[in-house]
Amino acid sequence: MFTARKSTIWLILAGLLMGGACSAASDIPNLVGTWVVEAEGGVLALTSGPREHIHHKGEFSKLKGEAVVTKQEGRIVHGVFTSPRAKESFIGAITMDNKRFYFADEDGMLEGDFIDNDKLNIIYRHTTPTDTVIGVGTWTRKP
Repeated sequence: MFTARKSTIWLILAGLLMGGACSAASDIPNLVGTWVVEAEGGVLALTSGPREHIHHKGEFSKLKGEAVVTKQEGRIVHGVFTSPRAKESFIGAITMDNKRFYFADEDGMLEGDFIDNDKLNIIYRHTTPTDTVIGVGTWTRKP
């Protein structure tokens, strides 16, 4: 009798854990769509020559741009970021707890937190042979 009770408890716990795992998988945030990007950043120029794919200009700058997440399969996304100065592709992953995300573009990394389904806090950084950039801002989903 004691063994049967233990088995029942373990089955209930396993069911609860599996239900939680299934629920988390179905609650993966959908990022497909267009996002308005507002950020401030800083640039450390390492050369005086031309620099490619740099969205920020000057030692301190404000940036407005647009991120379009073109497709998503599970936790993985693909998209394009466009600002007045450059355009580049990115890929990304949503964490297993659905609270954070990590993206990589053609020369840098972006990470952040979900504020809600339509607003993200972000930190961006990259280091190339020509410059180092850091940025902080928000992505807000366009209606």
